[in-house]
Amino acid sequence: MRTARVVASVFLFVLPSYLAVAAGHLDPSRDVTKPELESSIHKPLPEQYIWTRGDAAALQRDHARYANAEPNVKAEPHYFRYAFHLDTVPPQATLYIAGPRSAKIYLNGKQVDDVTSDVSSILAKHVFITDVSHVLYTGRNVIALQVVRGRGVLGMSNSRIVEQEAFGEVLVAKIVPRAPGIDAPALMISGPDWKSSTHAATGWEKPDFRDGEWQPVQSLGPIESSIEMFQWNLDDGMYDWPGYDGISPFLAHDRLLPQSVSHVFEGRSRFQNLQALTRPASSAARFTVKLAAQLLPEQEAPSLLLDFGREIAGRLEVVSASDSTTTLSIEYGESDSEALNGPYLGNNLLRVAPHATAYGPKTAFRYARVYFLGGGSAMPFASIRADAIYYPVEYRGSFESSDTLLNRIWETGAYSAHLCMQDDIWDAPKRDRGRWMGDIDVSGRVISSVFADHFLMEDSIDRLIGPAPVEAHVNDIPGYSAMWVTGLTDYYRHSGSRAFLEKVHPRLVQLLNLMDREFDQKNLFANRLKAWLFVDWSADLYSDTPEARRGTELEFYLAFRQGADLLRALGDTATAAHFETRAQAIKAASQQLLLDHSTGTFGPRWQTNAMAVLSGVADESQYPTLWNRVLSGVGGNQLGTLSITPYYNYYVITAMARMGHRAAALNWLRRYWGGMLDEGATSFWEAYDLSWPKKNYHTSLQADGTSGYFVSLAHGWSSGPTAWLMEQVLGIQPEAGGFSQVTIRPDLLGLRWARGSEPTPHGPIRIDLKQSGGLITTLDLPQGVEAAVLAPVSRAGAAAMVNGKRQAGQAVENGSRVRLTLRGPGHYEIRSER
Repeated sequence: MRTARVVASVFLFVLPSYLAVAAGHLDPSRDVTKPELESSIHKPLPEQYIWTRGDAAALQRDHARYANAEPNVKAEPHYFRYAFHLDTVPPQATLYIAGPRSAKIYLNGKQVDDVTSDVSSILAKHVFITDVSHVLYTGRNVIALQVVRGRGVLGMSNSRIVEQEAFGEVLVAKIVPRAPGIDAPALMISGPDWKSSTHAATGWEKPDFRDGEWQPVQSLGPIESSIEMFQWNLDDGMYDWPGYDGISPFLAHDRLLPQSVSHVFEGRSRFQNLQALTRPASSAARFTVKLAAQLLPEQEAPSLLLDFGREIAGRLEVVSASDSTTTLSIEYGESDSEALNGPYLGNNLLRVAPHATAYGPKTAFRYARVYFLGGGSAMPFASIRADAIYYPVEYRGSFESSDTLLNRIWETGAYSAHLCMQDDIWDAPKRDRGRWMGDIDVSGRVISSVFADHFLMEDSIDRLIGPAPVEAHVNDIPGYSAMWVTGLTDYYRHSGSRAFLEKVHPRLVQLLNLMDREFDQKNLFANRLKAWLFVDWSADLYSDTPEARRGTELEFYLAFRQGADLLRALGDTATAAHFETRAQAIKAASQQLLLDHSTGTFGPRWQTNAMAVLSGVADESQYPTLWNRVLSGVGGNQLGTLSITPYYNYYVITAMARMGHRAAALNWLRRYWGGMLDEGATSFWEAYDLSWPKKNYHTSLQADGTSGYFVSLAHGWSSGPTAWLMEQVLGIQPEAGGFSQVTIRPDLLGLRWARGSEPTPHGPIRIDLKQSGGLITTLDLPQGVEAAVLAPVSRAGAAAMVNGKRQAGQAVENGSRVRLTLRGPGHYEIRSER
């Protein structure tokens, strides 16, 4: 029992609301002037992932059925051999093996280890470490391995590298002439010259065994050579591999000190200079652990909880100042309750060599619980801090208003999206750490509006659809194929990247044709390819249900319409006309067969009715009924009975704005996303419901058919309010490629003032709104942007004043606004004629 001495917690500050981090400083990378790039500090390792040629699941015709295979599938042993030469035998040598779940290890005919990992562990790989100093020879040496594939993890990708690694059919090995945990040039590494077999004759492990009939292995290449190797938590267990980073060269590092220390337990041991953990390193007052014994069980080991004040993506960095090897264990948490009670990545052992730096697994966390298990009697540390890993990008878009809560919501959404910009654009930096197109359809709007990123956006969209020919739905989800088209459309409207549009043109057509095969003779989505359907994590909106089919059809209609727009932009008018015709047929079928004629709605769900509005399946004449019977309940009594994620809530508030209910949408935005901030969020969560319990909130969050610490507290699909505030308050909405045409409909919605900017390929659009006897809009337009400004007027028939001159325009929105066309660059002040 941990009943011995407990030291009082050390806190720098604790604020349980969105005021916990000062405005403008939520994202620590905003304070970095010269990013430290991974390419400048790390050289990728040469050892390679290998597997038995001809047997890898990813290379089989039926490879898809192994995507989420159970551990007992294809669990037969595989055999590997390799001969290598040593000029001299080092005094110390350590063998490292990773990938398989188990291994019988022979070196020069002697069994040196028999290791097995726990297949219930969340880690995809386990690093096995074996001392082989006593069995190496001068001259020829032979290593022989009998292994069983790794347990595998989720990896929804059309990349064969991802599929094979996710299935667990990889092996990497090396021998380092040092003690465990110390890196040095390897004596032996795995590579394409190894041999392998699925069957082994007697004596296969002996140095003189004739392996001429064994085949050369299949190699996936060096273990840090492809961005694909860093997806889907595939390498989360590789942190114990000497010299391994597993970080793309374009990412950057920022070291962050803990902001507070709590849950301090000393037991019979002692901590000295605890305050040094939250201060810049100083050799005069180093944090030191004085252990009661050389090695302690975790129940007796001294421990503490570090709080970094905000969600971060990265890893814990431990810098030793000790003369002996120290052994720690780390438990991460996005919440303190996760770190203390049920960390998603479990308990991770970390060995730190004398005066060396070691890193824990890469993940997303705010808290790190550290146990000090073993080492010298006194273990000083130069520092224990976070190595934040981030994509270096500038905040080029902005939003600020008279409402501090909205400002914080905007900033938190932007930070949430930025956290997901890692080795491509992920759903989340903790789970699943992979590309999901539905997530990018929302987070991509934020990324384009705030960061104007091209590299990660294009790489992610490109890899999601995969190489030609397109033979499967994006992420194997039909609705995500639709989101691929709408996400591409939004990216093109923001970036104007015609070169990228031309690059994906053939695959766009192939995907639209694949989607078209899903309809029956009545033009209803029939799921002919028998895919798993997903609209939202809400009852009846995932799996093959009537509601999921209805939602998917509405998403398909929008994709066909926008796909036709993209094809016209490419000059592919014939194909564009075909899919425009198909879209019209789908709309007619939806109006006839998906509309509940007894209620005049597209069912009882917020999600489907919102998509009916956004897609254009619902006509404006139907808006009053959809509002009165369904969407007016958003934020009302339906909450908690018909659940909705932050993901689809973005489409809901956008549909509410489209229907003319922006004020109600803004109120819901404040309550819903503001509710997360009130509960302590520093990034927006994968799932949320105002009715869920507030005590130990993380255990009550529900997503992916489960609940608790599995659920992510930083999810890109939850960042939608950042885009919404720029789209509906500032009113900026691109209509054609690269903002060549943009609609600007400013609306303060009860705010006293608001201002902001959005990047375009031609320069920023800047908007300043204030209320003074009516709305005054100050607008800066760059060259090459034609703006349709929907300006409010004081009365029907009134005109707008542009730079002090009366300018008539087309009356819109029942005469409450006029449409003005601004074709030239410049500075404009627009107000209503008095």
